[in-house]
Amino acid sequence: MATPTKRASLVNSIVRGSTTKGAVRRGNAPSVTGISLVDRLIHVHPVTTVGMFTPVAAAAAALSVGRTGGWAMAGWALAGYVTWTLSEYWGHRIVLHYEPPRGFGAKLHYVLHGVHHDYPQDMRRSILSPLLSIPMVAATFYVSSGLLDVPPVFGAGYVVGYLAYDLFHLYLHHGKPKNRLLRTLREYHMRHHFRDDSRGFGISAPYWDELFGTSIARTPKAGRTAGASSGGA
Repeated sequence: MATPTKRASLVNSIVRGSTTKGAVRRGNAPSVTGISLVDRLIHVHPVTTVGMFTPVAAAAAALSVGRTGGWAMAGWALAGYVTWTLSEYWGHRIVLHYEPPRGFGAKLHYVLHGVHHDYPQDMRRSILSPLLSIPMVAATFYVSSGLLDVPPVFGAGYVVGYLAYDLFHLYLHHGKPKNRLLRTLREYHMRHHFRDDSRGFGISAPYWDELFGTSIARTPKAGRTAGASSGGA
């Protein structure tokens, strides 16, 4: 039987040479800073995220009452949600998967997202770090309501979309979907983790992958050729 040291060395060598890191390291990740308190501020419990942002969304919606009509409020909220889905896709694709080869940038990438791919079953690493979520939400309100004078309910829709994404992402990693749609979405996200992390960036909104050409196709079942699966020539 291999010793713990040899086993760790083997795992590390596999991870360095694999594009499917998450398939190797499971469980809870060690502290990414070496300081437990700082690590808990960087990677928070899901309840903390919900507790931080739910009052923000509620306050933004309340501040919009009387400022515009009911249908207009619903429209602005929907626009905020759609804006979030684009933030989810492009933020995941461009920001979270930009991997500098070394230095501070490489460390920051690991803190923000690399650790999640190494330890996909760690609940705290399945939630977007406040290092990103707080500036992201603040910037949305600043631009939409501060610069463009859009009703704050737009920001409320954005925040609700963000919270839905975080909790949905958490569920895809830790839940056991019963219906076909959720099982399909879970399988789709697992392809991003374990097959090709350069594709499949939409999590709560996978349709953006179809539009922007980054969808991960399902692998045909063993014994079925492309021609057979499409019914032949």
